[in-house]
Amino acid sequence: MRLAFGMVFDVEEVGNDLRESSCLRDTLRLYNLWVDGPVGLAVSLVESVKDSSKFLRSNFASRFFIRDLDSHVKQHDLDICITEVILDYIWMPDNWSFESYGSHNFGLLNNILKLAQSEAPYAHIKAGGIVYLPTPWQFYHGIVTSDHWNEVTRIFNVEYIDSKDATFHPLVRSDMNIQDSIAKCGKDIHHNLELLVRQGEKVTSLITGDVYHWRGTSDIFMKLTCKCRNTSLKD
Repeated sequence: MRLAFGMVFDVEEVGNDLRESSCLRDTLRLYNLWVDGPVGLAVSLVESVKDSSKFLRSNFASRFFIRDLDSHVKQHDLDICITEVILDYIWMPDNWSFESYGSHNFGLLNNILKLAQSEAPYAHIKAGGIVYLPTPWQFYHGIVTSDHWNEVTRIFNVEYIDSKDATFHPLVRSDMNIQDSIAKCGKDIHHNLELLVRQGEKVTSLITGDVYHWRGTSDIFMKLTCKCRNTSLKD
C-alpha cells in the first residue's frame, strides 16, 4: 500500500471539465501516480471528498491517525504492508508547512515512527519502505530539532533529493507527465519546486552548524528508507 498525505481523492471528480479545484487536481495526480502500482490511500482533512476505500479523512499528524488508519484498512480489507509514504509538496509556503505539517509537536513524525515500529496484523512500513518529506526551511528545521529526530535517524536511513534531481521523487515524476492539466487546475509544478529552495536559504541559524543531517542549499526532499525490521515479521 502507498500512502499520500495531504492529498484529496474523489472518485466522482475524474472526467469532469478541468477547473481550479484542489480536489480535482489531487484526484488527477493520484490516478496518474497509482495507475499501475500498489493500492494507494490518500489522507486529508478536506471534507468535500466522497467516501472511497482510497481516501481516509483524518489528520495524519494527530494522535488518532494510527487508530483511524487501522480501522480503515480493516473495513476495506486493504494491504497492511506500507511500501511508500508521500507528503504532498504542492503549495508549500514556509510558514504554512510548519504550522500544518508540523502540528501537534510534529505528530506526523511520531506517526511515521509508529508505523515503522508496528507489526502485522496492523498497518506498518515494511523494511525498505520509503517516506518522502518536502523540506521548506521552517518545516525541515523543525524536523531535525524535534524530539523525534534521533529516533528517525535510528529507524531510517536519511538521504536528500536536490532540485535538479527532483524527478527521482515518484510524485514529482508522475506530476511532470500531467503538468499541463495540473496547471489548468491552478498550480504550476516548477514554481512549487522552486518554493522549496527559495523559502529556505533566505534564513540562517547558528543551530544548523550543529545538525549532522543539514540539507544543503538545493535539497528539496528528504528521503527516509526504513531499516531492516525484525526478521520474524512477514510482509
